[in-house]
Amino acid sequence: MRDVCLYHSGIDKNKILRAVSLVVPKNKAIREFGLIFVSPKKMAEFNLKYRRLNKPTNVLSFETGDVVVCPAVAAEEAKRYGFTQKNWMTRLIVHAILHLAGYNHQTFKDETAMKYLEDKVCGKLGFSLSGNSKSQIPNYKQILNPNF
Repeated sequence: MRDVCLYHSGIDKNKILRAVSLVVPKNKAIREFGLIFVSPKKMAEFNLKYRRLNKPTNVLSFETGDVVVCPAVAAEEAKRYGFTQKNWMTRLIVHAILHLAGYNHQTFKDETAMKYLEDKVCGKLGFSLSGNSKSQIPNYKQILNPNF
């Protein structure tokens, strides 16, 4: 049985568990993971410590199964890209789950595959962020560096 810890998050636990079941094969090691919500200041500390980038980011995932989310950064991005905050944050969590399952976006091919899987999982969860009237989903370089 897989479980997820969501304390005072406002995130739909069943939707996240469904995302995990869609992304992670039953034999994979992700049996439990936790979502941790932090301030931009705390996220910048994590980002500096683990990625050597001195700024907050939207989401980080760790091999231990912890997913750290910065709702303030996610809210800024959702507004910038024309998505609801709830759907954008869910997509970020799906993105983190894909990382926990071993996916990455180091190459264009990997990035394309990962975005395809994100789209597919989000579609199965009942929403789509592709083809939004305000903007397209940015590539990961744009998210990591908005001045790209």
